[in-house]
Amino acid sequence: MQGDPVERLLARLAAAGIAEPSTLVIECAGEAGRAASTLRTAMSSRVHAPAILGAAYHDSGLAEGYCTYAIEWPEAPALRAEAMGSLSDHERLAVGLREAVERVRSQGVPVRRFVLTGFTEACGSIDIEFAQAIADVLETRVSVRPCRDVAQRGGEVLRLLARDRSRYASVSQAIKALAEMEGREQRVWRRLDRSREIARLIGG
Repeated sequence: MQGDPVERLLARLAAAGIAEPSTLVIECAGEAGRAASTLRTAMSSRVHAPAILGAAYHDSGLAEGYCTYAIEWPEAPALRAEAMGSLSDHERLAVGLREAVERVRSQGVPVRRFVLTGFTEACGSIDIEFAQAIADVLETRVSVRPCRDVAQRGGEVLRLLARDRSRYASVSQAIKALAEMEGREQRVWRRLDRSREIARLIGG
């Protein structure tokens, strides 16, 4: 997940229709039978922390004064034997995300909202079970915004933004208007009982 140029991060945000700060966009892609096998992130922020640990920092962003982060995701977190046997593959991935997010937050960079975008051959879109795992583990709501080709769509949105920026009151409004989703947005909420059980298993 490391090494993405800032242009790719901005395209990721644009494809998901996200310009607001502190919203982590997670791009997932996978092959049949391996949902969410590739995971990349991007987030706009007003908080500049060039020396941050656990994330790549870029001093440019979608709007003036913004910076952009790519949070580094430990996809294989250390877990107790009981947790390893009781958590699904998706939940173990989400535990890694939780660790990464908490590390970034602890350094003063807020992460408040989560959006999943991309495409997996396994289910013809994003695996909703993966979104549910993120919601349960991080005790949050996850928005799911399908996009078959994030880089291509995001690049198109950014080109339209550069050409038509003056038509909109803000960059956020423009990005939302220009990013047409490929399918209906879905919102996934945490399941309270499962969240409590996961917290017990991982000692959270």
